[in-house]
Amino acid sequence: MISKLRLWLINHKNVVKMSRFSLLTLLLLLISWFFDHQFVELKSFIPDSFLLPLDVSLTFLSNISGVFLTISIFALTTIITVLNKYSSSVTPRMAQDFIDRADVLTLHGIFVGGFFYCVISLFMLQNVEGSQRVISGTLGIIYSIISMIGFVVFSQRILHNLKMSNIIENVSGDCDKLVDEELELRNQARRFDINCVSSSQDILAEKTGYLFDIAFDDLLKIIQQIEGCKAELLISRHIGEYTPEGCVLASLNFFECPAINEELSSELQKKLSACFVINIFKNEKEDYHHEMVKLSEIALMALSPGINDPNTAIICINKLSTLLGKLFSSGTQYIVVREKEESKIVYQNYSVDEELYLLFSQIMACANGDPLVSEAVLEGLYLIYMLSGTEARQPAGQFFEEAFSILMEDFKNDFHRKRLKSIRENMELQLGKVKEQSSEG
Repeated sequence: MISKLRLWLINHKNVVKMSRFSLLTLLLLLISWFFDHQFVELKSFIPDSFLLPLDVSLTFLSNISGVFLTISIFALTTIITVLNKYSSSVTPRMAQDFIDRADVLTLHGIFVGGFFYCVISLFMLQNVEGSQRVISGTLGIIYSIISMIGFVVFSQRILHNLKMSNIIENVSGDCDKLVDEELELRNQARRFDINCVSSSQDILAEKTGYLFDIAFDDLLKIIQQIEGCKAELLISRHIGEYTPEGCVLASLNFFECPAINEELSSELQKKLSACFVINIFKNEKEDYHHEMVKLSEIALMALSPGINDPNTAIICINKLSTLLGKLFSSGTQYIVVREKEESKIVYQNYSVDEELYLLFSQIMACANGDPLVSEAVLEGLYLIYMLSGTEARQPAGQFFEEAFSILMEDFKNDFHRKRLKSIRENMELQLGKVKEQSSEG
């Protein structure tokens, strides 16, 4: 029940963000009702400067309600305009990223809440005597000042996010932080000896959809309940991947464990599968691969015939290469997300081959014989090779050779081919040095 409620909140998070300011509106209305209607005598403890005459409050609230309505419509129109630009010129993935910014839908919710406060306050003040001084107008003024500050922040956010260089820098900056976190977890990860596996059981998906989330704590509790077993759950399916019903989500490996009967095996399958949340939507939560895909898609959009901005694509390729080089400096492609005593939950991330193919294959296909883009791809792959650790260098070098063969087919003129060959010669020189060092060692 709790997981279903959490999933509903995630799927409707945009509506929740806008509507949460209704709680602030209710709080302000409760305060005004408390002082202006229910306990009028308590207003004697409030300084007169914080109270307004009834006619002034009515005039202000009626005017500001129209302002709130107008600006809320303007804010929504601006948000939709920016989303259209992102979808047509950047990448559709960035649309939700823009909406998730704290000061986008938040501001729209502030003005909608302000409109309802003003209208309901006007309705409540109609029964107040004309000689009274009320607090409703004062609260409206305070709310208006806060709203204007929010509008200034919103304007700065819009202007900042309309510049392509700022968009790329924001994505790469967020990704760099996530890569650092991933590297720290990878360097700390230690698995059980895979050669000592006594038995293994595949955990299958119960329905079709996108792997949205994984309840790691629940998985660990279930594994710990297996008596007399040393076990490791290796999650091979990645969050965000399309998952058909019956496909393998994870493998439960047993070490030094007695035989598992069919009844216990069926019970484990049912309990463990329930911890994998399958949804109709992809999970847009931040992880390093999701942010890298954004950079790749920005490059693809820039290379499309409608936009034709290869320089933006080159910037994205350079950012991707630096990030991947840092990521591949680790000797492992997995992290231990939970562990306790003789139980571990291991999440297997993309291998070097998978990561390079997913991020660069479409860019190479869309380069369309652009010499500078092709050169940027090869230089980026060369940089990845140089920054990678020992374990990642071999697959990185193989992918470089494949990319070189593909990109060379787009050029018939020796002038362009010579530029690409020079990058490959540098690569071969480095490969020779690595072989010499390994032979000496």
